[in-house]
Amino acid sequence: MKKFILQVLIFLSIPLIIILLLDIFIRNKNTLYEEKYKGAITYKDSIEIIILGNSHANYGVNPNAFNLFAFNLATPNQSIYFDKRITNSLIPYLTKTKYVFISVDYHSLYFQSQGDRDIWSYYGNHIKYKESDYLLANISPSLFGYSLKVSVSLFLKTIKNNVKYGNDIIDFDVEDGVNLNDTISKGFISFEGSDESTFTIDSYKSRSNAFSNTIRTSDEKDEIVADLDSFIEILLAKNITPILFTSPTYSEFNKYLDQSIINENDQEIKNICQKYKIQYWNFMNSDWFLKKDYYNTDHLNKMGALKFSKMLNDSLNNLKVNGGNKGYL
Repeated sequence: MKKFILQVLIFLSIPLIIILLLDIFIRNKNTLYEEKYKGAITYKDSIEIIILGNSHANYGVNPNAFNLFAFNLATPNQSIYFDKRITNSLIPYLTKTKYVFISVDYHSLYFQSQGDRDIWSYYGNHIKYKESDYLLANISPSLFGYSLKVSVSLFLKTIKNNVKYGNDIIDFDVEDGVNLNDTISKGFISFEGSDESTFTIDSYKSRSNAFSNTIRTSDEKDEIVADLDSFIEILLAKNITPILFTSPTYSEFNKYLDQSIINENDQEIKNICQKYKIQYWNFMNSDWFLKKDYYNTDHLNKMGALKFSKMLNDSLNNLKVNGGNKGYL
């Protein structure tokens, strides 16, 4: 009987041991969130420009193209809610920051939570989403942070990549299209080439519908605009100049976006800019960008990012020289 009980205990302990090992793995796994946040701390005495936003800015703004020292703090699906709070947590350490570039894309004024990424981001920068309880996520990140399915997937993917490419690859998870042998620089890492399978009518419709559904089901716009107002006021009070911008998205894809939403966004952003006398640089429909500049329907690749970032830098230089000049609009 004792032997049987011992065997049962051993059998039942196996899942617990697996969870504990996964927890150790997840706790020690570097992420893009942690890489960027710690990078900003490392360069705290140098950063003159902060770049914020979601995946459009994450993949589309190369800080190395600026004359001033820039750092990219954008991450996929990052909302203005997190833009503001991540920046506020860093400002006390940033002694030279003069400009903050805030991305306002088609859907930016309509979502605050990043979904599952709220917790993933929290592990990297300790910014909580509103009053969310992170007790269980702190106890077991593999069960209550990433979920068991994602944790196992991350573990297997890490093993697979190390076997296939060796140990000299980036040590954080990235989306398909990013070269694992690449190096993150000032918070920037981007796609290479183009994913031809995404340049189809079905893809344009699917992607635009996803954005539009997020917008139409949202009741958060007023709260988000008020939060953005507060963020701008905080920056101005610290003599930091906020600049709103919209990244380029592929022209054929843009045709499937709701023009009424675009017009409403433009008016909202115009009101904010007039209220605070700040700049808005809208590159969404810029004809400077060709298909070869995009990785997919709405994300620039490395080549497009360099082009776009040089244009942002030129616009900033024009602003510094001419005051009210709005650059490429």
